[in-house]
Amino acid sequence: MSEDVEKLGGGKQARGGTYTTKDFQLEVLGQIAEMREVVRELREELANESKKNNEAWEPRRLLRFDGRTLVAIGAIALSMTGYVLQDARNSTKRDAGIETATARITNLERVEAANTEGRIRTEVELGELREGEAEIKALLEAHDSASRGTHPQKSAGGRGQQ
Repeated sequence: MSEDVEKLGGGKQARGGTYTTKDFQLEVLGQIAEMREVVRELREELANESKKNNEAWEPRRLLRFDGRTLVAIGAIALSMTGYVLQDARNSTKRDAGIETATARITNLERVEAANTEGRIRTEVELGELREGEAEIKALLEAHDSASRGTHPQKSAGGRGQQ
């Protein structure tokens, strides 16, 4: 950097004799030429740095991985795949369990409906049997009283001798 300052005219030369305008003009032109050279060198250096930075940011360089990184990424991918598959298995098992439970409930509802109908029929038949039993008892009592020769008494069924 100190060389750049000296090139820019930081150090003046001591001249012997008179200093004329022509000397001043020549000195200024020399400094301008030196400045142009410095600017050209800076542009070249800036272009080279810019190229280096652009190359460093190229996508292909960003995606360069070593073996350990690739193994780690593969392990993460496998773990995620395992979690997804396990979740899918659990969902399938849960859905199958729900379907099985629904089928069992439907079957139990059919059995319950059939049992209810059977119970109602049984109760109706038992009622009819009780009525028939009462009629038979009344007839037997009437027959017994007729065979003894007494007049029949009224039974619970309210029927007399026939």
